[in-house]
Amino acid sequence: MIRNWMAGAALALAAMPGAALAQDGAKLDCVATSSTPDFKAQVGAAMAGAGDAASRDALFKQLGTIVDACVTQHGIADENKATYFDYSLARISREWLVGAIAKSKLQASVVDKALDFGPRGANPDLTGEMSDEQIGKIVGAYIDAGIDIETVDETVWEKVGAYAAATSIYWIKRKSLPY
Repeated sequence: MIRNWMAGAALALAAMPGAALAQDGAKLDCVATSSTPDFKAQVGAAMAGAGDAASRDALFKQLGTIVDACVTQHGIADENKATYFDYSLARISREWLVGAIAKSKLQASVVDKALDFGPRGANPDLTGEMSDEQIGKIVGAYIDAGIDIETVDETVWEKVGAYAAATSIYWIKRKSLPY
């Protein structure tokens, strides 16, 4: 009897980290999964420069409503709310920009590699202007990938820049969140 109880307790303890990770994943996914594809496209396009200030403000208010619902649903602490909003905005933008860049036959992963973005990457802060060196790394990486950069439209480069900025914010905010 005690052996069965101990085995059950061991199994329950072993399952806890997985359950906690699943809950954390649900927190991180909530805004993205609660947003419609059309809304995500509008946010992504706005982050790439589309629309005017009033339309972007309306989108951010709508995103704030979705974030508030997820904060309530998942019990996210008040001190993490602003970081969670920024993370969610960057995540939605980043995911849309990956597709928008791919339509132009470019891969966003080239930017990730060039600027060392990722869970274990340096994740440089691009919340301000990108440096000439960073731009050079991106352009050089595309050249190395066989892209004739002279044929890439300026609007595509704007999306690549927006992707780099969104990815920077995504990883910085993701690492700042406690889950």
